[in-house]
Amino acid sequence: MRKSGAAALQEWCRVACSGYPGVDITNMSSAWRDGRAFCAVIHRYRPDILHWGEVDTRHWARNCHLAFTVAEEQLGIPRLLDVEDVVSHPSPDRLSILTYISQFYHKLAHSGPDSGISSLSQSPA
Repeated sequence: MRKSGAAALQEWCRVACSGYPGVDITNMSSAWRDGRAFCAVIHRYRPDILHWGEVDTRHWARNCHLAFTVAEEQLGIPRLLDVEDVVSHPSPDRLSILTYISQFYHKLAHSGPDSGISSLSQSPA
């Protein structure tokens, strides 16, 4: 059975983040708190604009800030989330995450001929 809506978006994110150590998209809320998933999605499709080496498991706010800034300045994705709203709450607002990540999907999923597959060899795993 084919997924649609939020389930399809979560699956796209799960696949995009596969191969990134410690990044496991099990939901569209708390799985995003440390900022690494935002960075992984960008890096999967555009490794030229976000260097995975800058992502740190201990600096959640910095990871989110990095991803949100790169998304806004390099991809033209408006900053719909505040860093504090993501990192400070045990379960960030699911609809806000879905809304923001849907912008990434529309910008990145069909941006190139391989839809991110060739960058699998560039994932850090």
